[in-house]
Amino acid sequence: MNVKRYILLAFFFLLANWTFAQANPTVIRIRLGSSIKFAIKDQAGLYSYQWYRDGKPIANATGSAYTASVAGLYQVVSISTTGCKSDLSDGFLLILEYADLEVHKISERRYVGPGEAFEYQISVQNNGNIDATGIEVIDKLPSNLKYIGITGEHIGNVTVVDQVITWKIRVLANNQKMVLSLKTTAFKAGRVVNTANVTAVEPDPNLANNVSTDVKEIIGDVVVPNVITPNGDGKNDVFKIDGLELHPNNTLSIFNRWGNEVYRSNGSYKNDWNGNGLNEGTYYYLLKIKEKDGSERSTTGWITLIKD
Repeated sequence: MNVKRYILLAFFFLLANWTFAQANPTVIRIRLGSSIKFAIKDQAGLYSYQWYRDGKPIANATGSAYTASVAGLYQVVSISTTGCKSDLSDGFLLILEYADLEVHKISERRYVGPGEAFEYQISVQNNGNIDATGIEVIDKLPSNLKYIGITGEHIGNVTVVDQVITWKIRVLANNQKMVLSLKTTAFKAGRVVNTANVTAVEPDPNLANNVSTDVKEIIGDVVVPNVITPNGDGKNDVFKIDGLELHPNNTLSIFNRWGNEVYRSNGSYKNDWNGNGLNEGTYYYLLKIKEKDGSERSTTGWITLIKD
């Protein structure tokens, strides 16, 4: 009997069912993390076998059956007792099904202060090859944040209990993306660290992108230092005025002890003056700020310039 005929009668085992291969490669889909068994039906007159994946021999895969859990095109060659090899069988194309969810949480990039509302956007995308179902996004707001509400339209169900935002989506097709926009406000100045997590029913091969953390700086009051030490150590190298980000309409002038102007910002001050070209000593500043309501205020003080 022709050796190749036996190869064409190769069959696979899946969920306790045996099925014969077709003339062309048979497409088989299984969930990521599971496996499938390929085997030769009639072993009469055959001696040994070599299984292949994507045209390359699989190490130690020389039995009449092979259990596969890696995606690829599986074929087999039979070797008779006299050493004759058959051609590669038509084989089976194994596809692993998975839903690779990716979540991103990003805060609004503009500068905000305590009590000022701003938005977060949470986006979820399915990078897998099948639909994801039972998607759940969990976002636990830190104590410095207050939830205000949802902005714009969204798909799915959103609940908020004890600072925990839960966003449930019934199904997300492969390559589909959904976005949820939230409005919040911070109670006080400082760094706000916020993390969102996503899960689904289907297996996910990349859990690293199931978590997204955003860091938001809440800007406080204007604080002007009185010492700078421009020695290149990264500490107090420039005259940095904290909180100035909330007041972009400002100007800064610096004077020596005789009242001569030694520096004037070209428009808004960029926190970059380092006393270049000046001697050590005490200098004086005039900071003018235009508030959001249109009013203006001026702040004066002194700066000590120390050069090591």
